[in-house]
Amino acid sequence: MIEAIKINKYFGDKHILKNISCLFEKGHTNLIIGQSGSGKTVLMKCLVGLYEVDSGQVLYNNRDFFRMKSKQQKLIRQEIGMLFQMGALFDMMTVEENVMFPLTMFTNQTIEEKKERVNFVLQRVNLENSNTLMPSELSGGMRKRVAIARAISMNPQYLFCDEPNSGLDPQTAGVIDHLIQEITQEYDITTIVNTHDMNSVLSIGDKVNFIYKGDMWWQGTKDEILETTNPELNEFVFGTELTSRLKKHVS
Repeated sequence: MIEAIKINKYFGDKHILKNISCLFEKGHTNLIIGQSGSGKTVLMKCLVGLYEVDSGQVLYNNRDFFRMKSKQQKLIRQEIGMLFQMGALFDMMTVEENVMFPLTMFTNQTIEEKKERVNFVLQRVNLENSNTLMPSELSGGMRKRVAIARAISMNPQYLFCDEPNSGLDPQTAGVIDHLIQEITQEYDITTIVNTHDMNSVLSIGDKVNFIYKGDMWWQGTKDEILETTNPELNEFVFGTELTSRLKKHVS
């Protein structure tokens, strides 16, 4: 579980996050949504400690991240898996070397133990026997699955996914969404997904947090979002012809 309590973040005199409070539950896919510039990416960076907050708290299972010493913060960071927007694979490394990278950096495992873990997570994302491939040989969906394998290689308690469907076709995006949800439930991870993809929201949004101009504007589930009367959320969610038709059908 991760809890944000009254987080404020400024860049100069610009107030980016305004008393943001939200609870990200274990074993659920917790989504952060909002328009570009709303503050959702800044919030995620505050949660993982890439930005310091100007006031407020970020609690990892009741451990106050910003009041810890750097050594304690480092230990929490080792409990975090991160799926970056474009996968962020190392182009000169094989699939196996990419997935093994966190294990090499943060553990004292033998090469045999690391390879065993790599094979396990690659099998979990349906990429067994892809160890020797280079990123250039992979499709967009395969790259994302390798990135997921790397993100869970350390058996994290917390998983952060930044726009995991960016650049993918709708069918592949759906595969990635459900893989993230399955892994979250299977390993009882606290997963936070930063997205603007309404397919993701309506598919895997166990908990949805809508940020509007730096404020926490609405919170609910993927089912409740279809019935909301919040005008700003409705404009965001049902701004396309497809989602507008869905709204009319539900109504």
